[in-house]
Order: sequence, then C-alpha cells, then structure tokens
Amino acid sequence: MKIRFSIVVICALITISCGSNKLQVNNSNNEVFNLDFEGNTIGPYTENNLKKDVGDVNWKLLRDRATIELDETHGKVLKVLYPKGSVGPKQGGIQFDKPLPKASEYTLEYNIKFMEGFDFRLGGKLPGLTSGGEKYTGGVHPDNGEGWSARYMWIADGEIIVYFYHMDMEHKWGDSVKTNVFFKPGQWYKIKQHIKLNDSDQFNGVMKVWIDNEKVIHDDKVRYRLAPLGEIDSFYFSTFHGGNTEDWAPKKDSFIYFDNFKVTKFQN
Repeated sequence: MKIRFSIVVICALITISCGSNKLQVNNSNNEVFNLDFEGNTIGPYTENNLKKDVGDVNWKLLRDRATIELDETHGKVLKVLYPKGSVGPKQGGIQFDKPLPKASEYTLEYNIKFMEGFDFRLGGKLPGLTSGGEKYTGGVHPDNGEGWSARYMWIADGEIIVYFYHMDMEHKWGDSVKTNVFFKPGQWYKIKQHIKLNDSDQFNGVMKVWIDNEKVIHDDKVRYRLAPLGEIDSFYFSTFHGGNTEDWAPKKDSFIYFDNFKVTKFQN
C-alpha cells in the first residue's frame, strides 16, 4: 500500500508541473461552477433545462434557439442557432447571466466548435467572465473600475479575441485583445481564461488566455479597478452576431456547439 501511495503522489506532482506555455493544473477541487449536458435528453433546451443545470440565473434569453445534440467525440452538447439575417441577442444566439461567489481570481474554460459552413461575417460574441453581468457592455464604460467584462468574440474569418470593457479602455465599444488564433469550422477547441484583479489603483491585474492549452495572451499589467470594487461575480453566457448593423448578420443559418463549462479558483 505504501508503494502504491507513493506512485499516486508522484503522478499527482507530475500533473501539477507546467511547461512555459502549457497549462497542466488539475483544478477539480476548486470548481465553483460546472456545466455539461449529459443529463439532458436530445431535443430542445428549455428554460427548465437551464434551471436544472445551473440553478438560479440573473436573467436569460433562449427563444427556442438552443438544443441538445449528440456529438461523436463529446457526447451530448449544446447547439446554438444563429438564424440567417440575425443581429443582436434578440434575433440570434442565446444569453444567460449566472451569478458566481464574488472573488478576485477565477478561471473559466469551455469547449467550442463552429459547425461546418458557419458564417462568421464581421463577428459575434462568446461567453466570458464579468463583473456586473451584462452591465459593462454595449458601450457602457466603467469609469472607476466598478465593473468590467471579458467576453470573447469571433471576428472576420474566425479570429478569436477577448472583447474587453475596463476602466482604461481606449474605444467606446470595448478593446480587442488579440490571440492571433483563427478557429476553423468543424473542429473542437478548448478555450481558457484566467482573470486576477489588481490591487487598488495598481497596474498589476492579470489576464491570461490559453487555446488548446497553448498560452496566447499573458498581460500582468491590467488595471481593472481603482478601489476594492469590481469583483468577479458572474459567468456571462452571451453569444450572437453583432455589432448592431445588418452587415454583421449571417447570410445563412449558422450553428455553434458548446460543452464542458467550468469556473475554478486557483493561482496559475
């Protein structure tokens, strides 16, 4: 038994070790939110399904555009519809705002696959961590760091960015933090985002992003807030085409698969 225990300990230590850009930390004991779709039946994903899976949410907008389907590699997954001609959350995609225990540091990860033939157009939103839910989006500027949002976006040709609203943002409609990664339809990806808030009025906050375990963003000089405000308090599942003009709209029905959402608290 002692020999077996030693092997287990050694394996655990190996699991925790990290290369320069590889993320290999086991976070299962630190999970605060976990959402997969294996407990659902194939077919429409309703508000009742959402409540069963995630509990209470601040608000939601599904509008019959979410279904459960069977994927050959991931099992049951969430399929989201972006109808032809749709712009904004009222016309395409889905949204819900899941409250999280307030914290200064969280990591969000999930799997995503743009379906074959997906029409990227000019771009659209994807889920991310926020402080204040949807409040600091849509051109609303957090002047004193009382909140912020760090959703992802796809932009033209499938390039993935962090669409970042924060107190020092340079653009009215949010700043684009580049990953220099282009997603190909028909392929699964794992995206992971780590946010650590700064000390009061210091430029020492952290934003890190990995795609398929390769680090693509590492900024450790972010100022999220002036004072002890702006704690991470929500997972904002927000996805739609837009922008707010017709040139953002897909020219055909398009779909994305989502799976394996996790929010954990740990230090990278």
